[in-house]
Amino acid sequence: MFGFGARVYDYEIYVMIDGRWRLDKRLEGEAGTGKAAAEQLEKNAIAQANALLNVGDFSAVKVIRTSDKSNTQTEIYAKTATVRPKVMQTRPYKGVFPVCETVYDLTTRESCRGFGAVFREFLDKQNCTAVELMHSPQQQRKLSDQSNFLRAGIYILAGAQTQPGLPGQADRSKKLEALFDKLISHTRNALAEKNMPSLETGPFDTLVERMKGRYQQPGDARFYTFFQVSKVLVQLPSQAAKLDWVLKLMAQRSHAENDVLLDEIAASCLDSSTLVQDLLGHRANLSDALTALAELSVGKLEIPATPQSDPLLAAVNKLLAESRLPLCVETLWDRIHSNLTSKALLAKNDPKKEWQLTRNLNHKLLSMAPPTFKDAIDHAGRMRMERVRDMQS
Repeated sequence: MFGFGARVYDYEIYVMIDGRWRLDKRLEGEAGTGKAAAEQLEKNAIAQANALLNVGDFSAVKVIRTSDKSNTQTEIYAKTATVRPKVMQTRPYKGVFPVCETVYDLTTRESCRGFGAVFREFLDKQNCTAVELMHSPQQQRKLSDQSNFLRAGIYILAGAQTQPGLPGQADRSKKLEALFDKLISHTRNALAEKNMPSLETGPFDTLVERMKGRYQQPGDARFYTFFQVSKVLVQLPSQAAKLDWVLKLMAQRSHAENDVLLDEIAASCLDSSTLVQDLLGHRANLSDALTALAELSVGKLEIPATPQSDPLLAAVNKLLAESRLPLCVETLWDRIHSNLTSKALLAKNDPKKEWQLTRNLNHKLLSMAPPTFKDAIDHAGRMRMERVRDMQS
C-alpha cells in the first residue's frame, strides 16, 4: 500500500460542525522514512480523528490521504458520532453593548467584555480570552464554524444596545454580524502583512513604538499590537499563564502609557470566573469571596506567606495596590455587583446568618467601592437586604 517508502503520503483530518466539513489538522509525511513510518503516520491520523470525535464537539470526522506523486486524494477513514454533540449555550449580558461602526470598535474593552460574557462557554473551552477572539484568525474561525451559536450570541449583544435612536434588534444584529465578518477578513489579511514588528524582535514597548511608526491610520497600531500579542497568548496553556505573562510584561515595561494596553489584556483574563476562583482559592461562603474580591481590587488582600501561596495572586495584588490596573478594578467590581444582585445566599449552609452577613458585607463593600460603583453597590445591597427580610418574615 505504501510502495515500500517510494511514495510520501500526507493526511488531512476533517471535522463536521453544523453540517459543514472543516480542516482541523494536516500531518505531512517525510521522504525516505520507510514503510513502517508511513504506516505509523496513517495510524496516528486515524487515532487523532477518533480523539477529536470523542471530545463530543463534532458530529463526524474523516481522514483524507494525498499521494505526493499523483496528488490523488483518498478518503481512508470516516466515522459518525454515536452521541449527539453537545450544543454550547450563549449567556445573557447585563451591560450596555456599544454601538460599533468599524472593526476597531469591536475590539475595544467595552466590546470585548460583551463578547466575553455572551460567549464564555466557547472561550473557556478554547482557553481563550476575548482579546484573542477579536484578534486571532484561529479563534475567529472556530467560532464562525459554529454559525448558529455565533448568530445567537450576536443577537443577544444587539439586544444589549439600548442607546436611543437605534433601529430594531434584528437590524442591529445583522449589522453586527456583517461587522464581525469584516473583522474576520481584517485579521486574516493581517497574516499576509510582511515584516510586521513582533514580540520576537524586542520588548513590548518596542513593539508598540514600531507599530505606531508603521501604521498611521487611527486604530491600526493598537489592533496590530494586539494581533501580535494574541499570537503569544493563544499558545499559553491556561488563563493563569496568560495573566502571568501579561503582568511580567507590565513589570518590564519602561513607558507607563503602555500600561493601558496591558491592563486591557489582564482584564480580559480576569473575565474568566474559573481564573478568579483559582486565584482566590477556597472561601467559606459567598460573603467571604466578595469581601476578598473587594480587598483585592484595592490591593489589600491579605496573602499568607506560605510555600503554598500563589505568586500570581501576589503580583495582581501588588499592581492593584499601585493603581496600575484600573480596567481590572472595573472587572472585579462588575463581578462583585453581579454576585450581589444574584439570588444566591451569602451563607447557604446557615440561612439564619443571612441578615447579619448581608449587613456586614454591604458596609465593607461600600467602604472599598470606587466612586463609579458606589451607587450601584449601595442599591444592590439594599435590594438584597429587602429580599432577606422578606425571606425571613
